[in-house]
Amino acid sequence: MGKRTRLLATVALPIASLVWQPVQAAPVRPVVAIDHASAVVTVQAEGGASEEELLRKRKKQREERQDDRQKTREERRQKQRDSAEGEQRQQDRQKAREERRERQRDAAEGEQRQKTREERREKQRDAAEQEQRQQDRQKAREERREKQRGAAEKEQRQDDRQKARQERREKQRDAAEKEQRQEEQRQKARDEKRQKERDAAEKAKERDAKRDAAEKRERQEDRKAQDAKSKRDRTTAIKEEEQRKAEEAKRKKEREAAEADRKRGEEDAGNRPRRKRDVERERIARDPSKTSDTIELPYERGTAVLDSDKDADNRRDRSRDETRRKRAEERAKVRVRVPRSDADAQIGRRAERYESVERERGERRDRRPEFENRGGWRVERRVDDRQVINFNDRIIVRSDDSRRLSRQARETYYEELPRGRVREVIVRPNGDRVVTIRDRYGEIIQRSRIDRSGREYVMFYAPEIDRESRPTFVDPGLRLPPMRLAVPLDDYIADTSSEAPRDYREFLERPPVEEVERVYTLDEVKYSARIRDKVRRIDLDTITFATGSADVSMNQAATLRKVADAINQILDEDPGETFLIEGHTDAVGSEESNLVLSDERAESVADILTDAYGIPPENLATQGYGERFLKIATDGPEQLNRRVTIRRVTPLVKPVAMAQ
Repeated sequence: MGKRTRLLATVALPIASLVWQPVQAAPVRPVVAIDHASAVVTVQAEGGASEEELLRKRKKQREERQDDRQKTREERRQKQRDSAEGEQRQQDRQKAREERRERQRDAAEGEQRQKTREERREKQRDAAEQEQRQQDRQKAREERREKQRGAAEKEQRQDDRQKARQERREKQRDAAEKEQRQEEQRQKARDEKRQKERDAAEKAKERDAKRDAAEKRERQEDRKAQDAKSKRDRTTAIKEEEQRKAEEAKRKKEREAAEADRKRGEEDAGNRPRRKRDVERERIARDPSKTSDTIELPYERGTAVLDSDKDADNRRDRSRDETRRKRAEERAKVRVRVPRSDADAQIGRRAERYESVERERGERRDRRPEFENRGGWRVERRVDDRQVINFNDRIIVRSDDSRRLSRQARETYYEELPRGRVREVIVRPNGDRVVTIRDRYGEIIQRSRIDRSGREYVMFYAPEIDRESRPTFVDPGLRLPPMRLAVPLDDYIADTSSEAPRDYREFLERPPVEEVERVYTLDEVKYSARIRDKVRRIDLDTITFATGSADVSMNQAATLRKVADAINQILDEDPGETFLIEGHTDAVGSEESNLVLSDERAESVADILTDAYGIPPENLATQGYGERFLKIATDGPEQLNRRVTIRRVTPLVKPVAMAQ
């Protein structure tokens, strides 16, 4: 549309104006036939200019106008570019100003920080100098006091020497006077003695006469009495001979039974070499009063082997010697039968089936309920999930193993059951569930692992406490006589540091060393040394700890491999086995802090067995005993007292003969 308009303005309108000019300006020419018309028509423009020139002029004007418009557009574009560049330069200048201000602020802040650091260093130097001055003043005061004490002590020593000299002179005078009096008394006594001897000689003559008459009468009476006694003696001798023969037969049977037990123990032990003995230490241990050296425990004829005996030694109701004497008398009356298997140890247990941990319907809770405190239990301290409890003047530590069991759990929830019981369910990523039922006091009634197929493996099962109320805790070992160990010490305690090779699986699978009266709860096993002594133990003396530490280095953790492999082999056959890990400390530090530290050490070893060797945490129970059961009898720091022990407690905490 624009091109047409420009063409009309530049060509058609000028031509029309020429056509409509007056006659005088444009004479009419003859009409030429179209056929003969020239191809170019020349139109006479105003002023005599030709149309071609006019067109060129107009074309030139158009070109000039186009050039002007192009120039205008170029100028406008240039202005726009200049405006954009100006705006860009303005932004760059603004950005540069912002950067300069930022650098100035950073520099100011840096100077302020440097100034703050310098002020802090200056204050620290001032504080250090002030502290040094205080230490110097304190040191000077101590030196002055020391000099004053030295002068006072010197003066006191001089006074003491002067006083001692006076006392010696006084004693010498007293001794001289005493010697003189004694001499006078001795002379007087000699005179009195001579007089008494004369009187006694006279009286002796009278007594001799009377004695001769009395002896004559006594001989006559003796002859009569001897005749009667001979008759009684013959009757008594016959009875005593019969009694002696009966006792001899009884002792013979006991010797035969002991010999049979010894042979069975030797057959069980096979040709396994014994631990290397330190003869000198055993000699010292027979009579520790003859040496000031520390005695390493345990020994057969030295310091106590059993934890229950050590526990008795720790009691303060009577002297240690009196306690040991009384226990020895009671132990001599004990007759022991060594069980041949776990089922044989629980010989009096009535067979029945386990009840499932999911047999009852519960009300779900997202948080763990609070448990009641037992009667007579007083919580002294709380350290994380551990409680230090005082009961009957005895301090124990009690920990919550739920945190250790649920470290890698997918979900943990709780259900309230009747009679104040709580059911805890820990769901593992592989679908296994660890289910624990506790009573109102937090004591475990039953714990089972249910795998993805629904099979249930029972670790703890004490239905008795589910059926009866036990508001207070009573040590069941107090009702039992002192334990009499009827197996060799090497068959009762195994040391991982021993030079002799051991089959730890075979050792752990051995039954208790005496009969198990009933199924005990896990708390009863943990807090009763007498009950724990029923099962054998492995001393992990290759695992040692630094003072005040519960960390186990990896090179020490590698020494657990043989024991861990033995535990895994046992669990492959019976996934319901339970092992108790006991932690111990030396006697340095307070009793409460040592209890917490020993519990942490037991838990550290349990975590290593789980994380490094794949032992399920629900098959491991932990308990710390602090300094209560020292291995080395010393009150000072001792590496061997900072140790861990493992026992297989399965026959103590569940009926092993029950049908699954």
